Amino acid sequence: MTDSAPQPGRSSRRAVTLALQLAVSFALIAALVFVVDWQGLRRAAGSLSFAGCAGVVLLFFLSQAALIWRWRALQETVGVSESLARSGRTVFAGLFLNNFMPGTLGYDGLRILLMGRACGSMPVAIGAIAYERAMQVAIYVLLVMLASLWPMAWLRPWLQLLILAGGGLAILALLVLLKWLGGRKISPAPRDAGLLVRGWAFLGAMLAETGRMQVRLRRHRGAQAQFFLSSLANVALVLTLFLVTLHDLGRPTDLPIIVFALGVAAIASGLPISFGGIGVYEALLVLFLGLGGVPSGDALLVALVVRASAVLVSLIGLPGALLLWRERGAAG
Repeated sequence: MTDSAPQPGRSSRRAVTLALQLAVSFALIAALVFVVDWQGLRRAAGSLSFAGCAGVVLLFFLSQAALIWRWRALQETVGVSESLARSGRTVFAGLFLNNFMPGTLGYDGLRILLMGRACGSMPVAIGAIAYERAMQVAIYVLLVMLASLWPMAWLRPWLQLLILAGGGLAILALLVLLKWLGGRKISPAPRDAGLLVRGWAFLGAMLAETGRMQVRLRRHRGAQAQFFLSSLANVALVLTLFLVTLHDLGRPTDLPIIVFALGVAAIASGLPISFGGIGVYEALLVLFLGLGGVPSGDALLVALVVRASAVLVSLIGLPGALLLWRERGAAG
């Protein structure tokens, strides 16, 4: 059997995984149907203003535009250079493709493919995007830790301590792991090696490159500052659009409560336990905004407004996605 032969076992595992993810999403959506005050949601929807909704869409666009500079910082560290317009086209085309794929597969997959081709190494490209995702999670973990210091009626001292200790240990473990991975020497697999051996070698190279991104960013101080500042700008703009939406609904909410709810929802929805985070994101926002005093209908409406804004903004990437597809066809 050749290495290119089909592998039905792998396909069936993917199908089972997708089915389980869809089941989790449907189960949580069904739970929301029974838990949410739908009359309250309709009343809240009637209070939304056009200016407020337009402001949310604009803020979401700006939050995603900030990711262009983060993408360019990653490119610089691996020696890839391209125009700002092309970088923007790639980012928004990836966001558009996310509408049709689980999780962030469209956004991350497209960038991995393009970076891998440009720098000549798929492990380097995968490592760069994996590092980016790890840092994004770390930022949200840190925000949840900071928000937990705010006095909340439902947050018991033992739970607060658990969040602070667990979050701190998680971030420390991540930094130690990245340092260890960055120092590993991975030998390429022989050309005549079997598929399993080459697969393990590729995985090892990918993990090592994830750790080396930390070293590369230190060598490119400007790119390092750009990477983290654009990440913080992205989070700040998303938090602002939550504040604007809640204010538009007449539900002004303390910023730490929003930070905590958004942080937990963002972390959990990024896990591969549901289809694109659908259901997980909405359920956790309803739960934690509800604990902060926001009615369930209003909280779900906030989540739906954010989802709708994401879809609308992603449409900007349609022309770029079509152009990339055309270039791919022309190339071969």
